[in-house]
Amino acid sequence: MNKFFKASITVVLFLFFNSLMAQEADKTRSSGYFSLFGNLSLSKQVIDDKGVGSQFNYAFDDVNSNMFKPGYSGGGRFDGTIKGNNFYSISLSANRVVSGSKYTNKYSLAPVIGDFTHYKADNKMTTINLAAHFRKLLPISDVSKYKFFLVLGPSVDYRISALGSDHVVYEKGKRIMVNGDLGLEFDNRGYYVLFAHYRMGASLSKPVVPISLTRFEFGMSIKTRDLF
Repeated sequence: MNKFFKASITVVLFLFFNSLMAQEADKTRSSGYFSLFGNLSLSKQVIDDKGVGSQFNYAFDDVNSNMFKPGYSGGGRFDGTIKGNNFYSISLSANRVVSGSKYTNKYSLAPVIGDFTHYKADNKMTTINLAAHFRKLLPISDVSKYKFFLVLGPSVDYRISALGSDHVVYEKGKRIMVNGDLGLEFDNRGYYVLFAHYRMGASLSKPVVPISLTRFEFGMSIKTRDLF
């Protein structure tokens, strides 16, 4: 999975900078605008503790919620086109992630001790996210009025909030997570954009305890020139 994420980041960044070079070479056929956006998110992480040895045990029912929990994000993005029909967006956002947790392994020393796990994952964190997306215009409406886009690309999260004790011990304080993003966007005559994104993330480097974080994001962006 990490190899796929690294490869996708490399490809998108390469194509993006090539697009910027093309834009500089032919400014009359390129355009773009800045916007501000906000969204609500639903998040859940899946934790495989790999049977790590620990002097601490956590009651399984206390840490295993196995549900999506709400968070929120806000930031800015640049939407551009190259030669009129190649759409992309670059965004930077601050994210408050609150996630449910599903633990794939549980242990028991019945009848002395009930179900427990050796690892307690952080289920609340604040991150800075950088995303680069390609936007494919879908021919399902009058595109002079309404536009629907299929969105695909990588993003990177950097954790700026405090790390939990287990994460510090086992993951050596690693803070970077890479994601694969997929979504749909609706552009209403350029007045605003409604979006729904699916985001699947994992640690950039090989973790001792593999954790995958799934997020569904629902939000809206508005051009800055319409706000100020």
